[in-house]
Amino acid sequence: MDLIRQLGTLAIASRFRRLTEWLYKDGRRIYQEQSVDFEPRWFPLFHLLKESDAVSVTVAAQELGFSHPRINQIAGEMSRRGLLESIGDKKDDRKRLLRLTKKGKAAISTLKPVWSDIQAAADEVLTEAGADFLPALGRFEDALNETGMHERVMRRIKRRQLDEVEIIDYKPQFKRYFRSLNRQWLQEYFTVEKPDEQILSDPYGKVIKPGGSVLFARLKGKIVGTAALLKHNDHIYELTKMAVARKARGQQVGRKLALAAIKRSKKAGAEKVVLLTSPRLTAANSLYRSLGFVKVSGAQPWATEYGRESTAMSLNLKTRKP
Repeated sequence: MDLIRQLGTLAIASRFRRLTEWLYKDGRRIYQEQSVDFEPRWFPLFHLLKESDAVSVTVAAQELGFSHPRINQIAGEMSRRGLLESIGDKKDDRKRLLRLTKKGKAAISTLKPVWSDIQAAADEVLTEAGADFLPALGRFEDALNETGMHERVMRRIKRRQLDEVEIIDYKPQFKRYFRSLNRQWLQEYFTVEKPDEQILSDPYGKVIKPGGSVLFARLKGKIVGTAALLKHNDHIYELTKMAVARKARGQQVGRKLALAAIKRSKKAGAEKVVLLTSPRLTAANSLYRSLGFVKVSGAQPWATEYGRESTAMSLNLKTRKP
């Protein structure tokens, strides 16, 4: 039973790693049996230097698609075997260039026939496999270069996390969460001021009764976030008192709350959603910008005056795409 093969695309990185280890193992054995002092992992850099007089680490990394540390590691190994040397750049004293030594250049004539046999054997394997392997591998690399695996996976994780968060409306038994979650984040970054306390102590009277909403985020059965949507008039609603429990941060709770507030405002016929934030709240500000909020300057008639530094932002619901 070949578990890695059975796992399919889930184990694709492990499968490529295993294939590489097979090929490298055979490659080392081939060089050893032919009495050639060479390692398979050196081949890309060696071949690049064979075709060039001298190249910098940066150029080598760009040409081969390797990281700088990997180029330096391979260059160090080759240097210790006497195949490569580092020299100063005549045009820029700060740069070092890599080039083959006399020993390295002399090894080319010995390596060429071995490489020819390795290439013929690789072609034979591809013929036996009956697959368009190299072009397909190139397309696979191009796709990853366009959008890496990390970005693709994180996009799906965020989508799943967003779906797992449930938004529910205010109930009297949730009042304590509105207060505790907000006090927690306020004390983490600022201090609780009088305008804060007025809303936290009476969310129904200060927010809901005048036509606004208080929303809660529930994740795995627990209340982990909250936000208030304060109605200033028929055209302007303010997103305020949005707080997420520390353990739930980074799980799309804030985004789900903000999206729900925006949707609620639009349904009520509002023209824009506004908010007050602080330069200190980098994660929150990044979220707001990603949702389309832009910074507005000058005094805002709707803005509450706080002792802490505040920045006003606004989202135009008429121009915002769904």
